[in-house]
Amino acid sequence: MAGAELGPPWWFHDSPNGIARHFDRVVETAGYTNLAAFNDDTRALMSIPARHDMWRRAVARPLRAQVGAGRFDRDDAHTLAIHLARGAARDTYRLDST
Repeated sequence: MAGAELGPPWWFHDSPNGIARHFDRVVETAGYTNLAAFNDDTRALMSIPARHDMWRRAVARPLRAQVGAGRFDRDDAHTLAIHLARGAARDTYRLDST
């Protein structure tokens, strides 16, 4: 997954609704696996855990809707959730997984 990932909306949409708007506009055509997912900087060091939690919850909402609509099964949604929570950023920025 190197080179074609869409960057996160984080710098412009630092809210659950902003992330939902990003998913609504991007995922339908680009897919989940082409997202760079979450990243952050250290300027807001104390808020990083809360922001990561918000990202994970914002990711779970559309995946839950996809499962409810019969587009994914729970196992696929679970795999995508893990990928978007940490795997996509590690792949995109070529970070060691250890």
